[in-house]
This record gives sequence, C-alpha cells and structure tokens, in this order.
Amino acid sequence: MTEHQCSKCAAPLTSDEIALFKKLVSREAEKFLCLDCFAAELSTTREKLEDLIEHLYQMGTCI
Repeated sequence: MTEHQCSKCAAPLTSDEIALFKKLVSREAEKFLCLDCFAAELSTTREKLEDLIEHLYQMGTCI
C-alpha cells in the first residue's frame, strides 16, 4: 500500500483525509492535502472539516 503525503507540507495522510479531499475536490485526484492545509485553502478550520467527516459517517456516505 502506498503511503500518501500532503502535497503542501508532506505530512502523512489518513484515509479520512484522502476521502474528504476526493469528495469535495475530485474523485480523480492523485495529490491531496492534509486537514490543516485543506482547511487553510478553504478558509475554514480543521475542526469544521473533522465535523464534516463525522457528519458523512453518520449519514452513511463514508464507510
């Protein structure tokens, strides 16, 4: 299995970070951002992105 890294800061990525990026940006994405860098790009907070991940789990759209 290939370990993915944030394309901005090189932090190792979790499967949730990759899935959220693909869901919000592009399913075809091959480069990803960690939650901190993604939050900065979206002008939001890491906590809001974590809440969104939790919400998607509760809705059943993330498995």
